[in-house]
Amino acid sequence: MKLLLKKEIILQWRQGFWLVYFVFTAIYVTVLLSLPEKNRMLVSLILILSDTTMLGVIFIGALVLLEKQQLVIQSLFVTPLEPSHYIWSKTLSLSLIAISMSILVYLPVWHFSAYTLLLLATIAFTAGTFVLLGLGLAARIDTINQYFGLLMGVSMLLILPVLPYMLLEQHPVFLILPYVASLDLMLGTMNPLPFWRILLDIVLLVVWGFIAYRYAIRRVTRYLVFK
Repeated sequence: MKLLLKKEIILQWRQGFWLVYFVFTAIYVTVLLSLPEKNRMLVSLILILSDTTMLGVIFIGALVLLEKQQLVIQSLFVTPLEPSHYIWSKTLSLSLIAISMSILVYLPVWHFSAYTLLLLATIAFTAGTFVLLGLGLAARIDTINQYFGLLMGVSMLLILPVLPYMLLEQHPVFLILPYVASLDLMLGTMNPLPFWRILLDIVLLVVWGFIAYRYAIRRVTRYLVFK
């Protein structure tokens, strides 16, 4: 597992994934530093949540499609490689990029506290959940156009509920969706949340992470391992 994870990180470095993330990060930091200080925290949190999740989903699709085209998938699964190891290596490696980017974007507004650790854990868990979702979607897709078409539809379903949460009363009923639970925890950096709400957000993130993992492993096993 460690060797596979190391290979994934090296592959993503060579494919320029880290470079793309850091270019976006440099742009975001420049924008943040140009904003009034009172607005930086909110903008940084929105940028972190949106781009760490969406870039991870895009990159996992690109990785799987690249492996299909180069016939890497077929050679991987004739070895004793477990589908779960394949899934975790990609999820952890892309989540590592997301955390690195998030720390850099958060630096202009950095106020370290115990809640900062929860913030980083939220970013990692959210990024991982969406990578798992993207992996499950990409398992059956053969072209990048098909992947983006399907991804846009699914993303709209998951992200659109953020609008009523942001524009209307931030009612706990909206927290049932993973993106909203993550956003709620991140906004807690600005407006402290009651303990029960933090606990509810964490439970919902874990539940959605488990659902995403089961979805990914079922799709990988069906469409990549036994295809």
